[in-house]
Amino acid sequence: MTKSIGFLGFGSALPDHVRCNDDPVFDALRNSASADAAGEKALFYGNKERRCLAQNESLAGLVANAGHAALNDAQMATHSIDRLYGYLSVSDYIAPNALYDVHRIMGLPVDTLVVPVQSEFSNFLLSATLATEAILAGNAKTALVAVGAGWTRNMDYSQGHAIGIGDGAGAAVIGESERFVVVDWASDTFSNEYGAMAMHHWPHKGLAYPTYGIDPSSGVQAFLSTGMDGPPRLIKRLLDKNGVAPRDVTLISHQATQKLLDHWNEQIQPAAYLDTFESLGNMVIASIPVTLAQRHSEIRTPWLVMVGLGIGAHQMALLIRV
Repeated sequence: MTKSIGFLGFGSALPDHVRCNDDPVFDALRNSASADAAGEKALFYGNKERRCLAQNESLAGLVANAGHAALNDAQMATHSIDRLYGYLSVSDYIAPNALYDVHRIMGLPVDTLVVPVQSEFSNFLLSATLATEAILAGNAKTALVAVGAGWTRNMDYSQGHAIGIGDGAGAAVIGESERFVVVDWASDTFSNEYGAMAMHHWPHKGLAYPTYGIDPSSGVQAFLSTGMDGPPRLIKRLLDKNGVAPRDVTLISHQATQKLLDHWNEQIQPAAYLDTFESLGNMVIASIPVTLAQRHSEIRTPWLVMVGLGIGAHQMALLIRV
């Protein structure tokens, strides 16, 4: 009989500093919003607050705190972890990823395999899938999945998407479990959208650090087409394959803007839709695990679906039996 693999514990960690919508950092965006109301700036709205790392605050330390919280929730010790999956964005170095620093800070065993998974913004979902497959194959017993986002340091604050960006970290322990069992997953890849959204140096901006950007033509079109309608199609395919009705599902998703959340809710019509967007904003790769850690006790349905999408471009959904 195939063993059941699922989530054993959840954890999250957030910076202390709260940035509200009236923060001066958004002055350039506010002053130019009316002139570009039909463009990118009109697509991103809905959050009132977000958390921001301080200048000397470590993203790796934040992720390590989330990892320890997940271990505590699972009532497990660091020596029990065979593999560490996840990603930190933006890392201190181009390579290696700061997930290795999380291993150091947490004091994980030297024989714990570290697996950085660069798939913004589905890092958590893909890492959980890879961990599940490794455990099912008998190559590991227990894995920690930990991701963290520190994008407030890498934004062009004259761009519309910048209004939602916040920092945070989320983690989960995965192993043999009879609750929150990973049942199935589905994904789509839209490689024709490669480069439509990306983090890199934009020479015309004159910024000394890489920033996230959405191409005003191909990026906005990707948002309005595959971004809006891809996740509902993907979830329908996953639910139909497993004979699950939307009325029996709680949904947790990527959280870029209230526009997407409202549209996905209308198209999918889950029994419940959990998010942390209003108070924590768009934590890019960390929104799903932070929401899962903070709100999983509210789930009353027999099924949970988590769906993410990201630059590349790709989309991924996990079906969980609660």
